[in-house]
Amino acid sequence: MLKFLIKSTNEVRVATKDEADELHKELEKEAQDNGYTLAAWSETHKDRKAQGEIVEEWMICKWTFVFNDAKNPVDAYNKITYDFYKVGEQF
Repeated sequence: MLKFLIKSTNEVRVATKDEADELHKELEKEAQDNGYTLAAWSETHKDRKAQGEIVEEWMICKWTFVFNDAKNPVDAYNKITYDFYKVGEQF
């Protein structure tokens, strides 16, 4: 059975706005290099407060890659995988 991956939406947490900007550039390059499209990107600033003061800040980055047109898919995928790394592991 052929499986056609249409799109994938991902959401991650990064520490700073600079890291979010760097991630955005990396994802644009990845999509361009691999023949798919970065169709959506958003980033949201979050914080945690204690007694009215901000004690922690971070960014949530969300993006969507589009791999195929649902009406006329071209590229079939045999296996879809995600690689996970723990802090300190080498990529």
